[in-house]
Amino acid sequence: MLNVKWGLAEVVVVLLGSLGVAACSAGDPTQGGAVVHASAGGSSASAGGSSSSAGGSSSSASGTGSGGLNLNVDASSAAGDDSQGSTKVECTDGGDCMCPTLTVAVIGQPGKWGAPGGDTDTAFQEWLNSNSAGTAKADVYATKPTLTADFLSGYKVIILASLSDDSNVGPFWTFSAAEVAAFQDWIENKGGGVITLTGYSSDGGETGPPNQLLAFSGVSYNTDTVTAQCLDWTVCGCAGSQTLSDWNRTDPVISDLSSNVTWIGFEKGRSINAPADAHVAATVQYNNAPVNVIVGKVAGAGRVLMYGDEWITYTSQWTGAGVVASNCTTGSYPQDKYQTAQYWFNMIKWVQPLATCFKIVGTQPAPPK
Repeated sequence: MLNVKWGLAEVVVVLLGSLGVAACSAGDPTQGGAVVHASAGGSSASAGGSSSSAGGSSSSASGTGSGGLNLNVDASSAAGDDSQGSTKVECTDGGDCMCPTLTVAVIGQPGKWGAPGGDTDTAFQEWLNSNSAGTAKADVYATKPTLTADFLSGYKVIILASLSDDSNVGPFWTFSAAEVAAFQDWIENKGGGVITLTGYSSDGGETGPPNQLLAFSGVSYNTDTVTAQCLDWTVCGCAGSQTLSDWNRTDPVISDLSSNVTWIGFEKGRSINAPADAHVAATVQYNNAPVNVIVGKVAGAGRVLMYGDEWITYTSQWTGAGVVASNCTTGSYPQDKYQTAQYWFNMIKWVQPLATCFKIVGTQPAPPK
């Protein structure tokens, strides 16, 4: 088992609820980027001290400008300003308030494409595991684990990356009948939440492993290649990705996925089959017709969320690192226009609603000059 910690974008994840126990204090976020706060219901948690903003008000509803990214602040969580003028997120359960550890497994290989100037998924991985003072923990499995009931019981959320030995060329993994049954049981009866990603390879065989594991849900990937339309070429040319913007904000089961999100990057992904009891969260126009690219399904006590791409894992979409600067203008960097971190927060919150006090407090770097 690999327990991996990365060191780029620093985002403190603070949780409070009924999933376990760990200390609340997470320390002060580092300087140099805008303060990031997010919440989606439940009581508030202390971030372990005041936060300082360097790119705009921490109560901004979305990321703006070239000073950094601000995520949404739940007004019910903001307990007031300290002497430094920054917002504190207070714990409502008294001085002895304790926070649970949200356990996350990322299974599979990272992507190899990303922005034209070169890319990694380190910012995404850092967001999962960095500076949480024990309140959040992500294990990364780059080689195939055996999906037993014992293995799965250690996690509340599982993120399926490229289930392969090599995300570009495979070979792509297969799972035994016992593993498929254990995975289904973990979701339906144990309340597990799963997020799947695709679009890592031009080989449609990459869809086989997630489709095999989630066949019971009726949600599945197609082997086509679809992309979103570009709404602003100054942004798309800089980020290297098109703009996913067609959200379903009216279905109450799935509408929280797009809360405080306007655009995220989507490039050469796959469409998704949605059964009648599933919920389509977003579509893109492809060949003059809408196709599903985000689909959620409530499955017994748990939840399944299929996302039709992998670009939201790339560092360029979080911080602008790896983009070709000559393709960019001030205010057009991905972190100026995309709400990538907010969307990841929403996804994790949606697939694991028992994390009732899931908070994010921290910073992301300002865009490149």
